[in-house]
Parts: sequence; structure tokens; C-alpha cells
Amino acid sequence: TVEDENFFCYNDAKEICGKEYSVDEVLKEVIKDKAFYETSGGGVTFSGGECMLQPEFLTEMLKKCRENSIHTAVDTAGNVPWESFEKIIPYTDLFLYDVKAMDTEVHKKYTGEGNELILENLAKLLHLDTDVWVRIPVICGVNDNKEEMAKIKEFFDKSGHPQKTE
Repeated sequence: TVEDENFFCYNDAKEICGKEYSVDEVLKEVIKDKAFYETSGGGVTFSGGECMLQPEFLTEMLKKCRENSIHTAVDTAGNVPWESFEKIIPYTDLFLYDVKAMDTEVHKKYTGEGNELILENLAKLLHLDTDVWVRIPVICGVNDNKEEMAKIKEFFDKSGHPQKTE
């Protein structure tokens, strides 16, 4: 349990879990698997929650990985300010980007947020010389129809095509 005036649970049923790490502490863990990355052709993927909600930490981690010749991927929903992307683009080898729905009202209904910023950021990424893989979770009754897939194709035709779509 936590001894804090802002956190009290009468039955001690809640406790804060986790630990804060420095960039160097995380890098030390990442480097332990460097031989595996080299033989598998893989690398490290930063995801979350949403790893881009901590852009300063992420930027420093990506820089350190670059300095150590470790391939990097950033897994994002893209619902962050473009400035966060600008910080990490020079140090990111691959973006894994989710597209859940093209219609902003449908997106808002199922995620709680509209998708305007998400699609705007994706279009910007696709116009740059960056590797982007788009993942589309097909959700029964939400986006599993020809109309939705046609809207996604139309978006790519207008904005640019990712290296891979899953």
C-alpha cells in the first residue's frame, strides 16, 4: 500500500504497482537482447498504453537505441500532437500505426475520441520518407464492411500508401 494523503484504501485492496526507470536503466535491459535482435532481424518496439504520451523519454530511448545499432519500432494510435512525431521521426525505423475506423463518429463511439488528429498525423507520416505499417483491427459490426474498407483505400490513395497493411 501507499502511505500518501491522496491515496487511501480502507481495506488495503489498492496499491500502486510499477517502477520508474531512467533511460539508461531501460537501455541496459534492451541491450541484453541485442544478440537476439541481430540474429532475428528484429529490434525493440515501444508501445504502451501510448508510448508517445512520454515524448521526451521516448526520444531519448530511440536515440540511445540508434547509437547502439538497435532497430526501433514505435507502436502508436497517433492521437498525439504532431510535435511529438517530429521529435522521434529521426530516430525511428518503423511506425506501427492503428486505423480503427475512418468515420469520426464511429471512431468516437467505440474509442471515446474522434479520429481527425489520428488521420492527419498518419497522412503526414505517409508523405515523409518513413516506414509505416498500418494495422486495421477488423471489428465485427463496426468496420467489417466493404464501405469502411473502401474509405480506408480512398484515404491511402489520397495520402500515400504504407509499406504494409495488416
